[in-house]
Amino acid sequence: MSGRRYIGEPILRLEDQRFLTGQGCYTDDISRPEQTWSAVARSPHAHARIKHIDKSIAENMPGVLAVLTHQDIVESTHPIPTVIGFDPAILAGRDGQVPADPPQWGLAVDKVRLVGDGVAFVVAETLAQAQAAAEQVHVDYELLDNVISFEDALDPSSPLLWEQHGSNTSFIWDQGDTDEVEAVFNDAAHTASLTLENPRQLVAFMEPRAILAEYHDDNGTFTVHAGAQSAHSIQNVLSMTLGVPVSDIHVIVPDTGGGFGARNIVYPEFILACFAARALGRPVHWTAERSEAFLTDTQARDQRVQVDLAMGPAGEFRAIRARIAWRHGAYVPSRSLWVHISFMPGLLCGPYRFETCYLELKGLFTNTGPVHAFRGVGRAEMSYMLERLVDKAAVVSGIDRIELRQRNLIAPEQMPYKTPAGALYGRCEFQRNLDLAQQAIDWQGFEARKAQAARDGRLRGIGVSVYVESTGGAPSEFSEVRVDPEGWVEARMGTQSFGMGHETVFAQVLAERLDVDLEHVRVINGDTALVKQGFGSHGSRSMRIGGGALVLGSDRLLEKATTLAAEHLEVAQADLEYRDGEFVIPGTDRAVSLFELARACEASSDSKLAAEAVFETHNHAFANGAHITEVEIDVETGQLELISHVLVIDVGNVVNPLITRGQLHGGIAQGIGQAVFENVVYEPETGQLQSGSFMDYCLPRADDMPAVTTSFNEVPCEDNPLGAKGAGEGPTTGSPPAVINAILDALSTCGVTELDMPATPFRIWQALQGADGDRTP
Repeated sequence: MSGRRYIGEPILRLEDQRFLTGQGCYTDDISRPEQTWSAVARSPHAHARIKHIDKSIAENMPGVLAVLTHQDIVESTHPIPTVIGFDPAILAGRDGQVPADPPQWGLAVDKVRLVGDGVAFVVAETLAQAQAAAEQVHVDYELLDNVISFEDALDPSSPLLWEQHGSNTSFIWDQGDTDEVEAVFNDAAHTASLTLENPRQLVAFMEPRAILAEYHDDNGTFTVHAGAQSAHSIQNVLSMTLGVPVSDIHVIVPDTGGGFGARNIVYPEFILACFAARALGRPVHWTAERSEAFLTDTQARDQRVQVDLAMGPAGEFRAIRARIAWRHGAYVPSRSLWVHISFMPGLLCGPYRFETCYLELKGLFTNTGPVHAFRGVGRAEMSYMLERLVDKAAVVSGIDRIELRQRNLIAPEQMPYKTPAGALYGRCEFQRNLDLAQQAIDWQGFEARKAQAARDGRLRGIGVSVYVESTGGAPSEFSEVRVDPEGWVEARMGTQSFGMGHETVFAQVLAERLDVDLEHVRVINGDTALVKQGFGSHGSRSMRIGGGALVLGSDRLLEKATTLAAEHLEVAQADLEYRDGEFVIPGTDRAVSLFELARACEASSDSKLAAEAVFETHNHAFANGAHITEVEIDVETGQLELISHVLVIDVGNVVNPLITRGQLHGGIAQGIGQAVFENVVYEPETGQLQSGSFMDYCLPRADDMPAVTTSFNEVPCEDNPLGAKGAGEGPTTGSPPAVINAILDALSTCGVTELDMPATPFRIWQALQGADGDRTP
């Protein structure tokens, strides 16, 4: 082979040309002949019984084609499946109890359980007509007391969201030997304890959720356009909820403005649009208003944690014990429970050696929006808890926080290493990540910078986080590699792009494997008619598992092409060399290209030169890294300035460092948002969303960001041909504890020892007012 090298090169994103010139095509950009528009009438109450719905006024308004309630759809639809009872998501809790599995229908049935619950679906000739009619759907409600706070949900006297379950505790799941852990704590030289809250977050897609549903009466099939993280997952769940065969639903995912886990499920509006399209015989379009998105997109985090650490006399970590209450909201959407239990427990010990551990996770129903996957799900929560606890342990033991970490980090020579929590780590270099991060931020020079800040009347702090995260999700993926006689090599991928640059990175892999120019490669995903199967993108799995499928598919294509080339040139396969996209007979001018073979294949057998592959893994991979953040605080106002943030990360081999660095920057921004800006707030008495717009919910902006330095410590993963571990979620997983630890380090001279996220200037100022120490920098 001539040796084209694309893997590892910082190639500009091929898809950006259309995005930057306004040529992108999102769901809301698509229209169809005779298209209709829709709106949802939503509950203004967090908890109320539905006594009667009067839709007569709305039905008679101009342009209105249908006003649907649960009674209209119940015979032809099913609840959205949670997969709690489906293998491998059968999750028996403590004492074998099965978690609550309440039905979430397209529209509320007997009562509403959060502000924004849909009670009617209106379809009209125009969007304005649909929205106006939705406001005229009148519902007679019997108001019920709300269950909003952790205390409400844990109080047995509170009203029940789901009477049939008999409790607002949806499940209790635990792992570990409580007696063994207790014995270690009784024998500990030092113990450290923390109580903290991980606040609720919005997903805040750039592109609001949308769907365009068409029903083809001639053959009884659907065509669905919708932004999603997996076209095939949407197809499968719509099949179950609509009661039609999977083959009758064609899902097309156009350009999609962000996913982060929350686009990996079917929402009620998807079912309603499909039902209405079939009932009316016309396409139905729905797009969320931003205010609807705040209310009804799945949300994230929202955990209250009590965690304890037992140490030996030299600061050696012996046991960790965590009890977590998870306020997951009114429903348990899709795979939410399975995702959290799949990712959280195994990371209880993080990158450290422990003798034993125990984790209890308790789910709570509340009259709030449902919580699902979000970037770093399960991993970010565990990393925040653990790294905050390690800093507390450093104070308790009197051991320097870096030294304490160094004494307990799992060493490379101990790999593969199975933690007491059950995670099996391949080769990781936790200590090297920390060393490189300290060098990058000039840890040794911090005291001088701190002294200069004090002379300027400001507090300066530095914080560290060493993390490990599991990457994987669905363990297998599909690819098909095709050669088009017109000069294209095509990758049909079961993974799904929603802004991550798949059209570029997968093209790089295929172009190098087949030794063709990058300009001759195209990548197709998100179309169930073109891609036979797939699990989409989640859990930082795309390059590791999807890329593995692509490598396997390209190798199979070359095997097939080699056989055809030998027949075409009438030589033995051993006499052929492959280079520059051609099979050549060395020492002669005889050759045949992939594209010539594709033409010959179609001419002789009316078939494509193509190969399919399914690549499968058998364990999670473990990306890892070290974050260090430096901050300054104004003592008088609590104003926080993020000075610098360093991330040294091991994502395995990097296919495109430019795109990967962009993912790292975006992930750090999301972690910083959680640490110091973002917080979903519900009014305790009414359940109204108080952070219901971007006027009240703060996202980080460019001028809020620190100077960011990222570098790679590439340790290849051995379970896939590209050596990838996964890059998308580590920057979000590890950044919040580094930021909060830095803030607490700055505040420590004033006697502040505790602070929950988000560390807003007001919260910092409040902490300073209540501190016992000297507030002089």
